[in-house]
Amino acid sequence: MQSQAVALIDSGAIRHHLEAPGSSGADLIPSSAQLRRAFPVMNIATISSGFEKGDFLVREEKGQRVYFDFFEEAFNYIAYKGYIRMMGEDEKEWMDTMNNVHAGVKGGMKYNTGKLLMVLYKPLAADDDDF
Repeated sequence: MQSQAVALIDSGAIRHHLEAPGSSGADLIPSSAQLRRAFPVMNIATISSGFEKGDFLVREEKGQRVYFDFFEEAFNYIAYKGYIRMMGEDEKEWMDTMNNVHAGVKGGMKYNTGKLLMVLYKPLAADDDDF
């Protein structure tokens, strides 16, 4: 599966997105601000199921883990923090990546990873005002 970033570069969509009006496009090197607009930096969080402490687990930034008995509680908790559900191919790509990483650990994961149900993201604020 090809990532969205690679697909944009391969398709030339980024060149069109980053080119200044009237430029030839030759030897185009995008600025960091242009790259951040094309490929926003974000934190991800996940909701998984299948744990003894609670039926649902939210994993978020800095390794914080919070258990819930009901899915609605887990979803509301993470949504209140500003996370938004990934949709379609983006969510599928993240789920596939995490499942492959867990499956690639020799001897299996030390801890129960549960069943991944949902991937959410929160865009990070820019440090500068060039957005």
